Amino acid sequence: MMSDADLYRLATWSTWLSLVALVISGVALMIFFAGPGEPFGSINDAFVAIALIALVPAILAVDRLAGDGLSPWVRIVTIGAVAGIVLAAVGNVLLILRVITLQDSFITGGLGILPVLAWLILVALLSIGIGILPIGVGWLAIAVLLGIVVFSVLGAITTGPILWIAGVALLVVIAAWFAALASAFAARIPTAVSA
Repeated sequence: MMSDADLYRLATWSTWLSLVALVISGVALMIFFAGPGEPFGSINDAFVAIALIALVPAILAVDRLAGDGLSPWVRIVTIGAVAGIVLAAVGNVLLILRVITLQDSFITGGLGILPVLAWLILVALLSIGIGILPIGVGWLAIAVLLGIVVFSVLGAITTGPILWIAGVALLVVIAAWFAALASAFAARIPTAVSA
């Protein structure tokens, strides 16, 4: 089993990697919709898969921080989130390889992202309610969830500039949350080493 210090170190770096991959995917998506089309759609799909997979150590680190006192609920959400990430990432890869259609990828992505959203709620509860993570991480997790709702509602009614603005705002909030989460893990490394 990986030591606490090693897990928190890995979670720190992988969360930063996830942030970078998410930003690259967002830029590729904007270029895709601005006119050039492919290969920017596939680039977006690839970097979304990278961003998701890179988030797995963070999910495991949150599980470790929660400890056994909150089992089995935290463990159930952890397993669900990791399984969801695998499903969504595999769906993106299959889309890039043209094994499945875009509509099929909405199914794999949608089903995959649901347990990740449950994990976001868990992070908010562990931060704001219990204090296992800094309170700012929890409030940013709530901001991400609200941003997803706003973006989804706007996406159902418009494809215009308002949706683009909401998309950029959501990307900024997710990036801020990733940065706060990575910093929270980094702050645990010296404590884990001395333990």
